[in-house]
Amino acid sequence: MKIIIITGPSGSGKTSLAKKLMNELENCHIISTDDFYRTGNISNLLSKFIPSYFDRKLSHNFKLLRKTIDKILRDKEINYLYKYDFIKKRTEITYKNSSDIKNLIIEGIFALEILKFIKKNNYLLVRLKLKKNICMKRIYERDHIERGKSKKESMKDFIRAWAIYKKKEKFYKISGNGIELLFKKEPNVSIILNHLSHKI
Repeated sequence: MKIIIITGPSGSGKTSLAKKLMNELENCHIISTDDFYRTGNISNLLSKFIPSYFDRKLSHNFKLLRKTIDKILRDKEINYLYKYDFIKKRTEITYKNSSDIKNLIIEGIFALEILKFIKKNNYLLVRLKLKKNICMKRIYERDHIERGKSKKESMKDFIRAWAIYKKKEKFYKISGNGIELLFKKEPNVSIILNHLSHKI
């Protein structure tokens, strides 16, 4: 199984790139780390009092994410999907079978955190490093529609999220059998597909 990890700050185009790759790859399954946030009263309370809560590690259910990834790597299939609702602050489960998975894409702001527990596998890390103003514009357009935020709230949250991600990015490292591709502009799907066919 080929593993593609897509990382980058909020608004860098991780989800869009994952969907483009899915259209080009056979038997492909996407995991978004955005769908593995903690839920419940404590998490809801913390989200109200901790600035940029959803950009911090304590908001994320890594145990569930790892369990899901391990299942796919072991069985090459999965029959359910998690979807986090940012407005209702709860996770919904959809039952849909994906079998004979040959390409696994893991995308999201928490994708760097999983490198340490997939280091025994071959993987391609795609880093998106677009300019701050481009990401900011995308976040405003997305948050207004999907998360019901005002422009002022979106901009404030984005600035904090950008700083958190950039600080984290300094300390990550490729481990095991990983290969890295860095894009400072819009990612080239053909280049990614070429690496997948020849290097992994």
